[in-house]
Amino acid sequence: TCHAAIIARELGIPAVVGCGDATDKLAVGQEVTVSCSEGDTGNIYKGLLKFERSEQDLGELPKVGMKIMMNVGNPETAFTFGQLPNDGIGLARLEFVINNAI
Repeated sequence: TCHAAIIARELGIPAVVGCGDATDKLAVGQEVTVSCSEGDTGNIYKGLLKFERSEQDLGELPKVGMKIMMNVGNPETAFTFGQLPNDGIGLARLEFVINNAI
């Protein structure tokens, strides 16, 4: 939710932010896998990991007469909500993350 993450997302540039020792452990050009699918905390793995993609049939969902855009505070739910018909999922704002934790 920091400005660096927002700018990187808008520019389509991969970014790792909020990691105190990332610049000590990662090198320019190093191949890593960045994953936020495990829950609230993102993980960085050395190298390019193999992964499996699965699909779920949601059936026919009705169209509505307005754009549906979402902000979510939990990366795990972002993946779930991303499968529903929508016009975009925004970056979670800190106030949503804090509210989710209270």
